Amino acid sequence: MQELSDDAVVDVLTDNGIGVLALSSPTGTAPYPIPVAFGYDPATDSLAFHLSESDDSQKHQYLSADATVGFTVYEETEPKSVWRSVVVTGELAEATYDEVEPALASLASNTQFAPNPVSWDDTSTTTPYELRIDDWYGREFRVG
Repeated sequence: MQELSDDAVVDVLTDNGIGVLALSSPTGTAPYPIPVAFGYDPATDSLAFHLSESDDSQKHQYLSADATVGFTVYEETEPKSVWRSVVVTGELAEATYDEVEPALASLASNTQFAPNPVSWDDTSTTTPYELRIDDWYGREFRVG
């Protein structure tokens, strides 16, 4: 296993559109990991998400208590022989669409479906969030 350079971390974040966001528990119990679509814009160093939420959602409760999060992206770059993963930590903050527009454009191009920013259903809406990056690291694993 080898550590990825910052440029390789940027490549993983730029080339992918789905990852796992882990929210800190408000009660000290297990974190809440959820798969999410994301976009990353290297020019602005912006990592953005559309999160659907309602005031009584578990996601909203966790974020209201502690905005410190972890985020993981992984990929298989060569079938059955090379995998790369990136872990990003920081604070997740509500943003405006203007603030994260370049990253959301990346989200739209890297995911199989782009979330509707208006509404998912009658009880929740999507809100743009930006992960304010404190730290990141990546690893590559090769078989053989």
